[in-house]
Formats: sequence, structure tokens, C-alpha cells
Amino acid sequence: MPSWEQIDAVPGWFSFQSFCVWRAFLEHQADITGDLFEIGVWKGRSASMLASYRKGDEKLFLCDRRLDETVIETSIRSVGTEPKNLQLVEAFSIDLPARLDLQAMYHSVRWCHIDGEHTGTAVYRELELANRIVRPDGILVIDDFFSPRYPANTTEVVRYLEKNPFHFRLVMVGFNKAYLCRPESVPRYMDFMASGMTRSMRRYGWKATIYKTTGPWDMDAVGMDEFIDAAGYQVGPDDDPQHWHLIRPRHVWSPWRHVSRFVKRTLGR
Repeated sequence: MPSWEQIDAVPGWFSFQSFCVWRAFLEHQADITGDLFEIGVWKGRSASMLASYRKGDEKLFLCDRRLDETVIETSIRSVGTEPKNLQLVEAFSIDLPARLDLQAMYHSVRWCHIDGEHTGTAVYRELELANRIVRPDGILVIDDFFSPRYPANTTEVVRYLEKNPFHFRLVMVGFNKAYLCRPESVPRYMDFMASGMTRSMRRYGWKATIYKTTGPWDMDAVGMDEFIDAAGYQVGPDDDPQHWHLIRPRHVWSPWRHVSRFVKRTLGR
């Protein structure tokens, strides 16, 4: 896998913190097969990261209104990866549905990164496109979430989620990006963030604090920020910051949950 020094040598705005977050999530997807997709490429900084995690016959779709194939391939090679199975699509994001074979791509993408036009109309339409191509166990990443320069990247994500609650759920916000997944995959990614994510990122040379200040009845999402010694790796609700029951792995689909229920019913407890 590429080092941060290799990624950092490619021009762009992809941060070290996001590099660590992406590594953790992408490595957690080791058992998932699916294509990778990015809107907004420029010189290929984050695309080089994705290319390094492409497996087997997976495709890497790179979409932008202007693409320099030579520059992008050079960037990918600079991090020690061959630019294989690249699908370059030069178009505005509004035109992508007409340029892509959406029937063939239906729910085929395990990682989708949107860093496109940053207007409200574009963001909403990009989310509609993502809904057609992202797998049930995939991740959707939105750039410039909570950015004061691009408020539409926040307002339109919130609007879309409110209007389409069964398309995606927000699971994490951190370092200028929002991370979304399908509702049925919330337990998978929440359990990972609760149990293994910070440990993974420490192996890459970075520590973070994860904030889980409410439960699934409200908004089952976490925030991530730079590590704070007084807080530790995980912080619970404001009135009980050491109470971890809201963030510990829940194993929603675990067979032990059903065994436990059976025992309780049998014993009349």
C-alpha cells in the first residue's frame, strides 16, 4: 500500500487524516468485491489511493470535466501501482448518467467519492447517481461536508437523506468529509469504528478521537477529530462521556443474540 509520503507528493488537497481514514475503511472492505468510483479527480491524488486498493478485475472510474490521462497515470505509478482497469469519463457530473452504462453498473461500486461541482443541484444529482451504483455494503464519501466555503455540500446531503431515508445513512463526519452507507450496512461500519478503526489508524502513525454523543434513536453517526488525551479514543454522551454502551459493537446480526433471547424466554426472565 502507498505511504503518506508518496500520496503527499501528488498535487491536491487530500489530507493525511483522510488518508488514514480511507486506509482503515478500504482495508475493512477486504471481503467486498466491487468497483471504485470518483467524481472530481484533478491530478489524481485521492485516485492514486483508490488505485492502490483496486483488486483483481475491479474497475476504477475517474470522472471530471477535464482529465489528463498521462498526468493521472503518472500519479498512480508514483505510489507504486500500475494504472490498470481505469475508466476515464470526461464530463460534467450532470451528464454522467448519459455517459455511463448504469444498467451494468447497478449496485456494483463499493467505494464512491464525490468531490465535484459543489453546487446544490450538482450535489443532489450526484447523490441520485450514487444511489444507482453503490453496493448494499459500499461506502459513499462526500467532500467538503461542513465546509463554510461550500454550504450546499452539507445542506443537500441532509436534504437528500431526509427525503430518502432508505437510500443512505450518515455514519461518520470527519476532516472535511462525510461518510455514508446503506441502512443495512450501518451495523457493519459502526461496529468497526467502535472496535477496530482507531487501532488500525494508529498503525499508520496517527491517532484520532471518535465522538458518539447519541444513539440510533436519534442519529446513529459519529464524529472524528484529532486525538485528545483527556478524552481518549472514544467519547460518549456529554452527560456521561465514559459510558460506552452507545458505541460498543452491537453485533445486530449475531446468532448469539438469538440464542440469548431463546434462553431468556425459556427461563422466563
